Amino acid sequence: MFTLEKRKYTWLDMYRIPFRCAPVSTVIVTLQKITTALVNVFQVIAVAEFLDRAVTAVTEQKWDNGLALWFVLMLLIACWKRVSYNIGRLFTRHLVLMGNRQVLEEFTEKQNRLEYCLLEDPETEELTNRVTDRLEENLSEMLQRFLNFFAIYIPRIAGVLLIIASQVWWLAIVVMLMTIPLVFLSLKGGRKVYRADQEAAVYERRHKYLFEVLTGRETAEERSLFGYTPKVNEQWYGQFEAARKIDMKADAAFTVSMQGGSIVTSILASAVCLIMIPLTVSGALSIGLFISLAAAIYDLVNLMGWEMTRAVSQIARFGEYMRDLTAFAALPERGESAPEDTAVPAFERLEFRNVTFRYPGSEADVLKDFSMELERGRHYAIVGENGAGKSTLIKLMMGLYRDYEGEILYNGVELRRFPQKRWFEIFSCVFQDFARYSLSVEENICLGTGKMEAQAAQAAQTDQTAQRMQAAAEKLGLHEAVKSLKYGYQTRLGKLDEDSVDLSGGQWQRLAMARALMNDGEVLLLDEPTAALDPVSESALYEEFGEISRGRTTVFISHRLGSTKLSDHIFVLKDGRVIEQGRHEELMVLQGVYAAMYETQKSWYAAKGEA
Repeated sequence: MFTLEKRKYTWLDMYRIPFRCAPVSTVIVTLQKITTALVNVFQVIAVAEFLDRAVTAVTEQKWDNGLALWFVLMLLIACWKRVSYNIGRLFTRHLVLMGNRQVLEEFTEKQNRLEYCLLEDPETEELTNRVTDRLEENLSEMLQRFLNFFAIYIPRIAGVLLIIASQVWWLAIVVMLMTIPLVFLSLKGGRKVYRADQEAAVYERRHKYLFEVLTGRETAEERSLFGYTPKVNEQWYGQFEAARKIDMKADAAFTVSMQGGSIVTSILASAVCLIMIPLTVSGALSIGLFISLAAAIYDLVNLMGWEMTRAVSQIARFGEYMRDLTAFAALPERGESAPEDTAVPAFERLEFRNVTFRYPGSEADVLKDFSMELERGRHYAIVGENGAGKSTLIKLMMGLYRDYEGEILYNGVELRRFPQKRWFEIFSCVFQDFARYSLSVEENICLGTGKMEAQAAQAAQTDQTAQRMQAAAEKLGLHEAVKSLKYGYQTRLGKLDEDSVDLSGGQWQRLAMARALMNDGEVLLLDEPTAALDPVSESALYEEFGEISRGRTTVFISHRLGSTKLSDHIFVLKDGRVIEQGRHEELMVLQGVYAAMYETQKSWYAAKGEA
């Protein structure tokens, strides 16, 4: 079983990785390649023996019983080559299917564990894309190129050289020297191709994104409205051409160097054959061996001129790939220092104590010496202007960023002492930009349990999960709307399938809140998920959610204040600090920033008589 480890990966992992994914298939493919190489070497002897016996039979007019034997052996060799190819293809396909699942799963898990700041880092994104791009092709090519070089080409060349050396030792040295320049050319060419791929990858991702803008369903309305197709198409073509030119330049340089090497080697092979002629005339080589070796040498020229050089260049390319894989595996993860078995006690209190934080690459502090305390079972609201640091608080509580000064204490224990998965047992969150999954209604809601769907659990658990799902939908006013759909909770949402149904903006928001309720986290965080609603509808939805979540600690983030009167305690933020706090009535009496903000917005809620 393949597991991604933090270590230095080398070209030897071209074999180790496939072997760990599917050891039986890898061993069978290895044996198939080695057997094929030995059969090719034995073919030189078989052809030489057959020709020598045939010449003797013709010149002496006498039948040799061994002639039929060697003919049968040659026939078996031809049959094996055909069967061998199909065996290798079958087990390589099985290896790719097994490996693709295991490696992709490990890479996905690694990405999920990465520090959140790295997900927003362009260089990390480039590295991740290089490692995960063309994964299925890479697994197949890794094993094939490695085995072709070490299990076929090297044994085959060594076998032919041993046959030549057994007859004329110095001729074997001449043939061996022909291979050295091509190996160096191949290594150099492979590194150039991989570096060109790295350079072109940036342009390729851009032109693929622009292609999606030009053809995707999500942009169809604005594409028609604004008529921007010609301008975007021009940008797409520019990015496409930039990537194409880089790839063409690298391929051209590689092809020229390889073909140049092939021509030189072909000339040397012809010279070796000319050298063998007087050796054959003198009797040092038999006629059959001369013909067989000549054919084998020209076969090796073709092998070394393109196939082996391509394999070597691919090994060099995958050597560069292994450097990227080493860097990818070494990327820091959230909560690495915390032991996995760290127990999380029941929530009583969460305290921000003198916390200062700035985003990576920024010189401005978002939070400055920030302090705040939350207690079990109370409803809190955090308000302030845009940029005051409200959403940053959510990201710190969720553990998306852990590189802060000061302390965030959970029941008096620094949160960073808990592993990442424990943080997600404490908090459940609905983000402003919540995801709209093109899955069924059931799957969308039950993602909050950490499972794709209610049926994923055992029978008893399934009933319980289904009941919780329906209860959450009912509490948020979704149940009747879902029941009216053609397939009920099994109805697929979005626009991917023919029978898919797209919900209204308000229904999607209620669905996201239902998903949050399915999580058992003791602290519910709402980071302006209702920003798209009008102020009156937002206030009503918060009121419903406040009733639903009674008994759990909730934190509402908003820059609109219609929901703040529902809170037990309000924190007012400005420039990364708490400048006012208390109940709605207390803050109104204070006549400070909060009161001014509320008076400005009061008319928004006049329809509900909240002024």
